[in-house]
Amino acid sequence: MAGIKAFELRTKSKDQLETQLVELKKELANLKVQKLQRPSLPRIHTVRKNIARVLTVINLNQRENVRAFYAGKKYQPKDLRAKKTRAIRRRLTKFERSQETDKARKQRIAFPQRKFAIKA
Repeated sequence: MAGIKAFELRTKSKDQLETQLVELKKELANLKVQKLQRPSLPRIHTVRKNIARVLTVINLNQRENVRAFYAGKKYQPKDLRAKKTRAIRRRLTKFERSQETDKARKQRIAFPQRKFAIKA
């Protein structure tokens, strides 16, 4: 039998996914018992992969709900933030870059940039 398709799992509710997960785990336990009699049992592989697919869809749904919960809030959990690179994350923000100290502002006002007329 072929594995379960992920796009089919995405349409199911959380309760349906959890019941399917329990059924698959029971099936895997039965197959492990059968494996004692027959050394080669390729069905175990597909059942294990189906369990992984179900768990993946459950985790994706959970992350999507958490992402929706934190949308528009000031802080987000670290695993939901954009990864980028360490250097980019530590870089000054646009606002911080535009800030100017009082001393620099006074100096800019006192000594403005000179304009020279160049004879062509």
